[in-house]
Amino acid sequence: MKKIWFSIIVLNLSLITACDPFEDYFINLKMDQQFQLIGIGPNIEQQITFCLTDYDDYNDNIDKIEQIKYMDAAYLTIDASQNLSGDNLILKLYQSDGSTLLFEYRLPSFVASDYKNKALLIRLSQEDKDNLNRYLANHKVNNCFKAVLSVENVHSDNPLTLFFLNARIEFVAELKLKP
Repeated sequence: MKKIWFSIIVLNLSLITACDPFEDYFINLKMDQQFQLIGIGPNIEQQITFCLTDYDDYNDNIDKIEQIKYMDAAYLTIDASQNLSGDNLILKLYQSDGSTLLFEYRLPSFVASDYKNKALLIRLSQEDKDNLNRYLANHKVNNCFKAVLSVENVHSDNPLTLFFLNARIEFVAELKLKP
């Protein structure tokens, strides 16, 4: 009889500890940013500022966030001048002060149409990810960024000398939330 009671107690304890209601949980924060680069060349560029507070997933969970961790970023062409290309596509992300660089990503030999229906995964070095995550560690203060997207030595088949590129950058971060 003692063995049966002992077995029941062990079984109950294992069931209780297997499903911890106080365990942390995670959600993804997807931050889309639209860019509209317009210019006569040789380089076209646009700067934008965005904040974590621009996104409902952040605002809805701000009091429960324990940590924010950078996951991925991707580039997608929405529209562009006919056969737009350039020597480099450059994405720079700065802290909110606009002068402290968090990372710089360069893609040589950029052709806008290559990324119209297929996203370009922006691969960062571990050092760049660490810089970004250190900045995000104090997310209640450091929650804004300045992003700069540019194309160098741009050219296209468009007879006009005005070049344009409409693009979207998606940043994905993981929010670790308290129970």
